Amino acid sequence: MYEEITYDDDGNMHGSNFQDYLIPTSMETPSWETDKTVTPSPHHPIGAKGVGESPNVGSPAAFVNAVIDALSPLGVRHIDMPITRDKVWHAIHDADRRT
Repeated sequence: MYEEITYDDDGNMHGSNFQDYLIPTSMETPSWETDKTVTPSPHHPIGAKGVGESPNVGSPAAFVNAVIDALSPLGVRHIDMPITRDKVWHAIHDADRRT
């Protein structure tokens, strides 16, 4: 919900510094319970695996689908990414006007 870069009519970026751009803190994120899973790779002599951002590829789509699923009783079927509070608010009020 926080990953959007916007510009004014002159091409100046909004949120170009950390005073204007919200850095998510513990207040904006859900609580997490962590654990450990050990699944060594059978394709490497010491069981090592590569790490990177590939586990995160599905999370934006899952987040968007969760928002759409929550709003589906109102008839909302699509919201463009990134999901912002304004877009959710407009989707809810547009759906309310349609009914």
